[in-house]
Amino acid sequence: MEQGVIMSKRAVLMMTFGSPEEITYEGVAEFFTNIRRGVRPEPHEIQTLYDNYVRIGGTPLQRITKEEVDLVATALGNQASVYFANKFSRPFITDTIKEMENDGIEECLCLILEPHYSYYSVMGYEKFLESGQIKFQIIKDWYREPDLLHYWADEIQKVLDQIGDDSYKVIFSAHSVPVLALDFGDPYIDQIYDNSRLIAEILGLEEEQYTNTWQSESDIGIPWIKPDVLEYLRNEREHPDHYIFVPIAFISEHIEVLFDNDVECKELCQELGVAYHRPPMPNSDPRLIKALLSTIQSHIDGDYSDYQPQLETFDELEAPSSTSQILEEENDIQMPDFVKKLIAKKGRENVKMPYLIKKMLEKKYGKNMIK
Repeated sequence: MEQGVIMSKRAVLMMTFGSPEEITYEGVAEFFTNIRRGVRPEPHEIQTLYDNYVRIGGTPLQRITKEEVDLVATALGNQASVYFANKFSRPFITDTIKEMENDGIEECLCLILEPHYSYYSVMGYEKFLESGQIKFQIIKDWYREPDLLHYWADEIQKVLDQIGDDSYKVIFSAHSVPVLALDFGDPYIDQIYDNSRLIAEILGLEEEQYTNTWQSESDIGIPWIKPDVLEYLRNEREHPDHYIFVPIAFISEHIEVLFDNDVECKELCQELGVAYHRPPMPNSDPRLIKALLSTIQSHIDGDYSDYQPQLETFDELEAPSSTSQILEEENDIQMPDFVKKLIAKKGRENVKMPYLIKKMLEKKYGKNMIK
C-alpha cells in the first residue's frame, strides 16, 4: 500500500513473507495454500499450523511491518514513494505492482525485509517482479548494515549483563535451507555464518561461547542444513546455565520466532534445566529503521533495468506436468551424490529426482548437462 502523496516516478517496494489474514482454520488454510502455490495442504498440516498460531495468540507480523514501512516512508519524504506487499497474503506483490503502474511509477527499488539472500526465500519475491512499465533494482542482502549488527550486539549484551558470571552460550539460528543449497552457490549459508561472526566480534565472544544452528525446516522430502536447533540441544552432553537464542535470519516477531523459538526451544530448555533467553526482535526499533534507510540510500541512485523473472528465477515448488516428464527430465540431469546414494539403497525405480533439484541443476549448469 502506498504511503503518502506521490511526488516522484521512483518508488521503494518493501516486501515481507505474509501471514494469515484471519486466525481461523480456513484463514490459515488459505495462507498455507498460497505458500504451496495453490495446492491445498493436507488437513492435518493445516490443523498443526492453525494450532501453532492459536498457541501464540496470532501473529503481529503485518502490524509490525506496516510500522516499519510508515517510518521509512516518513524519513524518505519526497525522495521516493513507498509501497508495501506480501509474498503470500494481501496485499500481494503483483497487485501492488499494478497499483504502482497506475500511479505512474517508472523505477522501483525492491527491499525485501529479510537481511540475507537465498534461492529459497528472496528469489521467491523476485519471481513476481514483472512489469512492462517499471524498471527494477533488487537489493540482494543487507545483513552487514552496522546499525543492524549493533542492534543485535547491544541486545545480546543486555542479556549477558543480567546473566553475570553464570555460564552461557549464544545460539545464532536461521531458517534452514535444503543441503542442496551448498552445491549451487546459494550465498545464504555463508552469509549467516558471516553475520554471526560479525556480531560475536563486536561482543568479544570466544569461539566456544557461541554456535550456529538452523530452525523451521519443512518436510519436502530432501535433506536440510543441520544442526537443527532442537536436535543440537538434545545432543549436547553438557549444558551451560543459560542459552541465548538469536534468530538473526528474521527482523520481526512472527510465528517462526514466537513458536519455533519461544515455545519449542523454551520448553526444551525447561526440560533440560537451562534458562532460556531471546533478545527482542528489531521490529520497528530506530536502529533497524536506520539500517533500512542506509540500505535504501546506498542503492536508490543505482541502476534500474527491465526484469524478466521467467528467465532469472524458477519456482522452487513447481511440479512437473506428469510422471513421464519427471522420468524424461531425470535422464538429462546429473544427479547429486545424495540422490545417487538413495538410488543405491532403495533402487532406481523407487527414487525420483525432486523437481527443485532439477531446476537448480539447470540454473547452475544449463539444461543439457552431461549425464
